[in-house]
Amino acid sequence: MKILAMIILVLLILAVGFVGYVYKKNAMFLPALFGIGGFPNIKKEDYYQADGTFRKAEKDDKMAFFMQHPVFGGYKHMFFNVEDNVLKAIAPAKYADFLKAQGRSDQMENALEAFHYLTRLVESGEAQLISDINPKEMIEQNPYQSHLTGMFYKGKQGKPLAVVVPGGGFISNVTDCEGYPVAMKLHKLGYSVLVISYPIGKQLGETEQEKQGQAAVRELVQVIRYLKEHEQELSVDMDDYAIFGFSAGGMMTTAYSFANYEDCCHKVKLPRPKVIFPMYGLDWNVKALEQDKGLAVFSIAGREDEYGFGNVEKRLPQLKSVLGEDNVSVRIYDNLGHGFGIGSNTIVPHWLEEAVEFWEAHRK
Repeated sequence: MKILAMIILVLLILAVGFVGYVYKKNAMFLPALFGIGGFPNIKKEDYYQADGTFRKAEKDDKMAFFMQHPVFGGYKHMFFNVEDNVLKAIAPAKYADFLKAQGRSDQMENALEAFHYLTRLVESGEAQLISDINPKEMIEQNPYQSHLTGMFYKGKQGKPLAVVVPGGGFISNVTDCEGYPVAMKLHKLGYSVLVISYPIGKQLGETEQEKQGQAAVRELVQVIRYLKEHEQELSVDMDDYAIFGFSAGGMMTTAYSFANYEDCCHKVKLPRPKVIFPMYGLDWNVKALEQDKGLAVFSIAGREDEYGFGNVEKRLPQLKSVLGEDNVSVRIYDNLGHGFGIGSNTIVPHWLEEAVEFWEAHRK
């Protein structure tokens, strides 16, 4: 009996140790991954200061704090989207630990600043959650269609709209670093911005990555359709807008904007953006057709990009031949990897300012 008790004790110690190791390495609470437990309880008062305004989020706040923040109206995927059990598994982790496990600690300051900026805008009525991009009938048939949501930042009159599409390999949405920081910078310059979060992985109804990517493009199509139908309500002009896409979001942007793709704007009869910014996400197989004339493209990728986006370099002569030299600004850098967000602590710290200059030059 004592031997059995000792064996059980050793197994428990090993199990606890393994759970701790997984948490330290991946900022993931392993039991939740297998459906044990739910989201940590965050008290309502924890979100507010004494004067009733939202308090600043800190690096030691749990992921659950961000996911369940009142500005997201109960849509937990709006901060960072992954499959349901994984979402629960990362919920107990501190944000600092999560970013460290993701290899994105250098983006923490920008992400926290952008999150605070968003909460202030929501309080002042300058930003709002959009949760009805997909119609109710579609959501009733597939509840994951409710995951197509957006955060809209109201810009100054006369300034165009930027649609921001975060990446994540079609298995996540890295909205915290590739959505809200970009929106903050653009909104400070007066632009209206829509940061979208879209279904990923099996939520898209597909198991193969290529098909998931194709399904994700159709989600972007629905976003543009919604914006076209709500131009007056949102005070946007869909004849004058741009799309910023990152990684997988950049591939979605490419596929929507170029005529050579199945669900492009031409075939679905929706307005094409004047300028696209597929950052480390311009499809390396992109091909410009005659219908693509007038489209302007700005992109940056690294030759060391582990997902191969630097290979788009071989497509540049063809793009420039069809679109024109002035309409293509695609730079491939040495010593630049993947997922650099707004460029802090990289060799392209001012890419967004350069992108805005490019955008304004091609609006005329």
